Amino acid sequence: MPYIKSGDGRREALQRGEPALTAGELNYQVFYFVKHHLYRYEDTIKIFVKQFLGEKPNYQRYNDFVGALINCWVEIKRRLGIEVDILLLIIESYNEEIAKYEDLKILENGDVE
Repeated sequence: MPYIKSGDGRREALQRGEPALTAGELNYQVFYFVKHHLYRYEDTIKIFVKQFLGEKPNYQRYNDFVGALINCWVEIKRRLGIEVDILLLIIESYNEEIAKYEDLKILENGDVE
């Protein structure tokens, strides 16, 4: 679980819903929001993910968002004792978009040999 250093204003920015710049910030932001807004977080987390991915997501952004949400899911379950399967469902909702991106890159760059 990444920890965002206190004192530089970044924690407060993420808590206000400003876009996460790294996978660690996305993880922190989602964990914080689930912890403090139980059962009212699905739409907000979707917004966080969309902001994180940006207008033109690339492989690194997709990979980082999936990893952040999976790790966050594990830590929420371990530390808070609650199931937040919505995080896994959000990842699944991007499967088709990620697959289209992968297919495009195969056409552009060639497949794994």
